[in-house]
Amino acid sequence: MVPVLTVTNNSSAGHALSPIKPPVPCPLTLLCSPPAVRRVPPRFSIPPTNHEVMPGGSVNLTCVAVGAPMPYVKWMMGVEELTKEEEMPIGRNVLEVTNILQSANYSCVAISSLGMIETTAQITVKALPKPPTSLIVTETTATSVTLTWDSGNPEPVSYYVIQYRAKVSDNSFQEVDGVATTRYSIGGLSPYSEYEFRVMALNNIGRGPPSSLVDTRTSEQAPSSPPLAVQARMLSASTMLVQWEPPEEPNGQIRGYRVYYSSDLRAPLSGWQKHNTDDSRLTTISGLTTDITYSLRVLGFTSVGDGPPSDVLQVKTQQGVPAQPSSFNAEAELDTRIMLSWLWPVQDQITKYELMYWEANSGNKLHVTFLPAGSYAVEGLKPDTLYMFSLAARSEMGLGVFTQPIEARTAQSSKYCTPTP
Repeated sequence: MVPVLTVTNNSSAGHALSPIKPPVPCPLTLLCSPPAVRRVPPRFSIPPTNHEVMPGGSVNLTCVAVGAPMPYVKWMMGVEELTKEEEMPIGRNVLEVTNILQSANYSCVAISSLGMIETTAQITVKALPKPPTSLIVTETTATSVTLTWDSGNPEPVSYYVIQYRAKVSDNSFQEVDGVATTRYSIGGLSPYSEYEFRVMALNNIGRGPPSSLVDTRTSEQAPSSPPLAVQARMLSASTMLVQWEPPEEPNGQIRGYRVYYSSDLRAPLSGWQKHNTDDSRLTTISGLTTDITYSLRVLGFTSVGDGPPSDVLQVKTQQGVPAQPSSFNAEAELDTRIMLSWLWPVQDQITKYELMYWEANSGNKLHVTFLPAGSYAVEGLKPDTLYMFSLAARSEMGLGVFTQPIEARTAQSSKYCTPTP
């Protein structure tokens, strides 16, 4: 029989207290082990991201992994451990990379008792492109060169820059910018001239170093200018000596010269007699008719063709009579003066020169004689007026042929010029 406990209430004498029930014991099942914990293999909740940096730059790589149990997180670069084992954090690891000079891959590794996982982030150093390789000349013409090359860069480049210059020149390189392909033709070059070329690649960082130089010579072309300083004189009454200087623009190797001569100035050049010579700068023409005037012109030729002929030079077939002055020019110096110049003749015994000049719209010719010289100033002219000039040389044997008239205009008078503010 369970005893009943009673409690006396001091404030109510004579009243019986309610009996107290003993506690109910817990079921035996409530005393078992706590509920089971869920186990999860590691996974990356915040994987590291790739980065591009400038040379010498810095970046922080963040890697976060979760799981149950929580994994340890470490960094590696290849087989190199970047996180010490005793300092390996749980769940989150931030790798600070400084002074980055070359691109590399960094691996984040998460480890728990349920396994190991790994992910990689790439840090790419933004660098200038490398020089293009295998630059070669694939084609040449008289005025152009075609180049091809390899990029030399694993990554795409923005475009290429070609630099070139004449090899014998001290001038700086000329540039062709914005070349999008690895083949390009450069035009506007001089015939039969040596050039050197190089190529550079450009990206969003800047212009990379140049490739190795390549050089080549453009192809030949016919001369584009006539021989210079053509002069002639009579060695005898029927033999003429002609001499000249090479063309200013030979455009190739001069193989020889052709001297055209005729007693009929108005005949077409194809109707003139022709005397061929090698690449020397003088020749003699014999068998000429005496006591007449011959007109002559000289041209040079290359393996490609003939160049233009020189201006007409006239010579009298009289021994000792000077040839026509050559390279005759006129240039206004003042409003009342024009300076004339010409090439000094070869071995002619000139005693004086005779000059005729006149206003272009007038038939009134003035005649002047002066001692041998290579220039002469005509004074006392009218301002802003066009004048014509013709010159001949005289020796003791007679007067040579007058030049074809040339023209020049005097300057405007200074008193009519508007002052510059």
